[in-house]
Amino acid sequence: MTSELKFAFIGAGPIGGIMGAYLAHAGHYVVLCDILKEHLDAIKKDGLTITGVWEQTVEIERLAYSISELANFPEVNTIVLCTKAAIMPRLIPEIKKIARPGMRFICNQNGLDNEDFMAETFGPDNVLRIVANYAGGVAGQGEIWMSFFNPPNYIGAVTAEGEPAARQIAEMMTSAGLETHFTTNIKKYEWDKVILNAALNPVCAVTQKTMRDMMTFDLTIELSEKLIREGVKVAEADGIIFDEGFVEHGMQYLKKAGYHKPSMLQDIERGAPTEIDWISLKIVEYGRKHGIETPYNLTVTALVKGLELKSKAPKEH
Repeated sequence: MTSELKFAFIGAGPIGGIMGAYLAHAGHYVVLCDILKEHLDAIKKDGLTITGVWEQTVEIERLAYSISELANFPEVNTIVLCTKAAIMPRLIPEIKKIARPGMRFICNQNGLDNEDFMAETFGPDNVLRIVANYAGGVAGQGEIWMSFFNPPNYIGAVTAEGEPAARQIAEMMTSAGLETHFTTNIKKYEWDKVILNAALNPVCAVTQKTMRDMMTFDLTIELSEKLIREGVKVAEADGIIFDEGFVEHGMQYLKKAGYHKPSMLQDIERGAPTEIDWISLKIVEYGRKHGIETPYNLTVTALVKGLELKSKAPKEH
């Protein structure tokens, strides 16, 4: 067993806020860090309220309004990055400034190979990866709606050196009520989630329709299935072995989606960078690595990136 873990969550939105709330409610040391001042002010005043799947208001006294403020909490030995993957490259240098010897760093984000990117700065022995199977949205200042939890989550380490900490965190999260399994094959679960995200998120972003809209229209249903099959082919070439019936189960899972705007569509609507580079483009890049054509993923990647360019265009006067 490793030493007592004390967490700082960078990103107090649905992913970081929910995990942080569960661990804080179980009595663990938690710092929430975000630049959303009103959100943190509300948490400071009334606690962090989680509604939906889990109904609870959790008192969290330790708050940081910037990454640099985490230096005020020298007890922290575990940093959990829960922001959008798109902004990770510019956050890593800030995190490096407050990093100390012995710290662990955890990626809890969408995307493929995020932990490898983080390991380039902090060393592979110090980096872990969570694939979360819960989600939600910000319902108001200091309030997060937990829309679903399909247990378990998975956690793994980049190297064997990090496995004891990964096992410990899995036990802590499970005991806190957020069932999480340790795995020595975290890449498989990254691929599972990336392929399903790539099958629907960019389709919704391009059409500006909800997930339910796209999974009740024959042509986009067919497109989503082709995106999944293409992703599976690429992943298998990279050595990933899928559970039997993965494609069929994945399609049924997507068809259960409600009238929800996925984060990629929300990003496009806000004019914010999407996570397309860490999801669909990753499938394209791995396809090129293995000599596999990925026309469906290439097409949706190009269209989403085109929308990102449009969002950056100066407004005419």
